Amino acid sequence: MLRCSHVLCKVDDVHAVVRDYRELGFTLEYGSAPQRAHNALLWFAEGPFIEFFQLPSAFRALKWPMAARYGLAAGERLARWAHPREGWRDLALETEEPELGRAHAALAASGVRVSRVMNGRRTRPDGALVRYQFLATRPARLPFVVSAYRPPQRPATVVHPNGARHVTRVRLGVAQDDRTAFDTLAAHLGPGGPLTVEDAATTGVVDVELDGLSDLLDPARLHGAVFAAPAGKR
Repeated sequence: MLRCSHVLCKVDDVHAVVRDYRELGFTLEYGSAPQRAHNALLWFAEGPFIEFFQLPSAFRALKWPMAARYGLAAGERLARWAHPREGWRDLALETEEPELGRAHAALAASGVRVSRVMNGRRTRPDGALVRYQFLATRPARLPFVVSAYRPPQRPATVVHPNGARHVTRVRLGVAQDDRTAFDTLAAHLGPGGPLTVEDAATTGVVDVELDGLSDLLDPARLHGAVFAAPAGKR
């Protein structure tokens, strides 16, 4: 079964993101050594996390080479990630296993259009190597699938000075044209979890709700991410 792993937000400058979110009271960590990092991670003590990533728009030119190697679903996903504009860009679903072989077979057998399994790796700021696998789905607007990280990456303790504790809801809009494909993928989701689904003109993450916040976040410093207003501010 799959569960909500993390929400991806495309940004223009990951260093500006780290600066702004830290000033907003979040604890952020770079995905790799700061001088070469292209992503930053917003962890919580439990549940989904948020990944901010930057990717040059020129990477859209790699759509077809990527498709030739891993399948059209992978090429379309890369082009989607590289499209300019800051904001929520994707949603990852995860397995509890470090390998995606069984998940790939189960998804394909049920009718989900998937890429080949791809291997990923990054070196953390402390020098430790992180390995994982992922696969893309079609259409590229749907969530994609990742394995468990090796080794596990969630920090033992996560404290945000602004009071944020965890993601209580990820609101996902699904367009009518994508409903059948999404429902086929969603049949592999486990019960419960923070993901809520609603009809929308286009498919994608609408907003994220965080438990523990008491004040509104300055949208000018969120780099395209959209968070639901705290309960007391609605």
